[in-house]
Amino acid sequence: MAKVRLKNKTGVVKTAKVGFSWTTFFFGGWVALFRGQWGEVVKWWLLNPITIGIWGICQCWTANKKHVISLIEKGYEPADDDQREVLVRRNIVA
Repeated sequence: MAKVRLKNKTGVVKTAKVGFSWTTFFFGGWVALFRGQWGEVVKWWLLNPITIGIWGICQCWTANKKHVISLIEKGYEPADDDQREVLVRRNIVA
């Protein structure tokens, strides 16, 4: 599992994982709740019971990507060219 460093304009650096989310696998929708991804929390409450848990298992492969995308939407950028390359290889940024 790769990690990527993102920083915003004020210099705050956050490290986020990309790839399979073991925390989502074990803790489910709680991960989205603690990350403040309210739309994802609602999806967990609605879709997971309807699909008998299949939707939740599928989210293990997309949860970290969604977290990185939400950080980018909040103004974070890759800390350097190596970090950008990781995001390009994972199809998170173009």
